[in-house]
Amino acid sequence: MRLRRSCLPRALPAALACAAAISSFPAVAQTAIAGMSFANEVEASLVRAIESLRDAGIKPALKEIDATLEKNPHFRLGHLIKGDLLMAKAGVPMAFGAKGEAEAVASLRDEAKVRLTRYLDGPTPGSLPTALLQMAPQHAHALLIDSQQSRIYVFENADGTPRQVADFYISGGKKGFEKAREGDQRTPLGVYQVTSSMGKDKLTDFYGAGAFPLNYPNEWDKRLGKNGSGIWIHGTPSNTYSRPPRASDGCVVLTNDDFTRFSRYVKPGATPVIIVQSVQWKAPESWAAERGAFYDALGSWVADWESLDMDRYLSHYSAGFNADGKNHTAWSQNKRRINASKSWVKVDVRNLSVFEYAVAPGTTPMLMVTFDQEYKSSNNATRMKKRQYWQREDGRWRIVYESTAA
Repeated sequence: MRLRRSCLPRALPAALACAAAISSFPAVAQTAIAGMSFANEVEASLVRAIESLRDAGIKPALKEIDATLEKNPHFRLGHLIKGDLLMAKAGVPMAFGAKGEAEAVASLRDEAKVRLTRYLDGPTPGSLPTALLQMAPQHAHALLIDSQQSRIYVFENADGTPRQVADFYISGGKKGFEKAREGDQRTPLGVYQVTSSMGKDKLTDFYGAGAFPLNYPNEWDKRLGKNGSGIWIHGTPSNTYSRPPRASDGCVVLTNDDFTRFSRYVKPGATPVIIVQSVQWKAPESWAAERGAFYDALGSWVADWESLDMDRYLSHYSAGFNADGKNHTAWSQNKRRINASKSWVKVDVRNLSVFEYAVAPGTTPMLMVTFDQEYKSSNNATRMKKRQYWQREDGRWRIVYESTAA
């Protein structure tokens, strides 16, 4: 369920504002709140405080925030909201969004905004993300990070189709996303794997409840000349409840409570992490049509390979394609030479995953495709796990890079 917008008095504490105009905020009946699914009790408390303020005044809203702070005494945003409410009670509401506000206060305002936007402008129930078009059987769950909304979504694998089961507020790099080099304080965009699990007993208190390292930089990052290391998903220090949306040196950070609940969905070596600028949600029919369009492209690639018509087969590869250290021209010549000796080819694709590979705004969309390939021909037979990167060019999907996958 999503909340509906309505107007509140301009004296509303701006720490609770999740829209640009302080006077505008969601409205939802208390009975609807009772049946709403929240990521955690803290975010439930924020929404209930807003409704209490609207319907019953400042005192019940303070009671709601006090209860949250009793359970989470290190929740800085909660303390700021309480301060706003107390000042409003005294008849001196804060201009929370005022020009010249302290950087720390501004970062807490950003946290309030992204946490509450989840319930104001969150995805329509039943919608599906175009970033996850197909989950392979070995992926029990996939993690999808929306960098603009500071949110990580957890999806279970329902016969290849993603089904959302949880979501959590996260903090990312101080300088934002799209990491390119060591020390740039950015979180990478792309598709990664959780490589291992590290318990709190093996870490300093800075990492909180634990950590899941990611395989940044991956093969595509290296191809683009990106570098850096040590990108993890982890918790917070014991004296901190949560961090602002832009506060890490590049890692993805959850509260310790959220990290503990999140951990049960993560299996090192088998859980993909897709990090995008902004998640695009579509109705199931539109999502299925987008997946079907790529299936058609992949099926044509297989069929044209099996046809031994090298012009048709090579038309699926971008002019900028390279692999095995060869550019498109050299690679194509080698393929023509190899296939000239064959009288038939059969290619079987199984255990397919198709994930959106984040690219910079305004650039060409791309997909990372991984599958088990069984190849047989009149004079050869091989099995391998293959990874391809497909890019949209002139209205058609084409392969820009491929390699074996671990």
